[in-house]
Amino acid sequence: MQKEEALRKLKAHNYKLTPQRELILDIMLSNQGYLSVKDVYEKVRKVFPQVSIDTVYRTLSLLKSLNILNEAVIGNNIMYVVKKHLHNHTMRCLKCGRVFEMDICPLELLVDQIKDFEVVDHKIEIIGYCKECRSNPN
Repeated sequence: MQKEEALRKLKAHNYKLTPQRELILDIMLSNQGYLSVKDVYEKVRKVFPQVSIDTVYRTLSLLKSLNILNEAVIGNNIMYVVKKHLHNHTMRCLKCGRVFEMDICPLELLVDQIKDFEVVDHKIEIIGYCKECRSNPN
């Protein structure tokens, strides 16, 4: 998703683009992976030291409700990432906890085999060990 598209969604729903919202949006757009509320909060505080964690949480929730961000529960954390597709699929490493997005949709391989059911949404999470963790047994 591009920043212009996200800004159009905010404007279409009559939300103001505050400096804090714009910074949070920029942080999310420049990041390649998932970020927690705390991760985003720490980055925002460098520019706006007075910002509250509630402001960050509400903004991330707003961006999710506008389909700008995807949300995933990873361990005990709610994590956010910019929505690239209509849905997302992830792989989570059990050792280091990193989350990787898949570039493919595994359901596309199976959709012809699904009978008598209309799929309207789905998510797939594959759990295992990333390349780095497999090569480093410690």
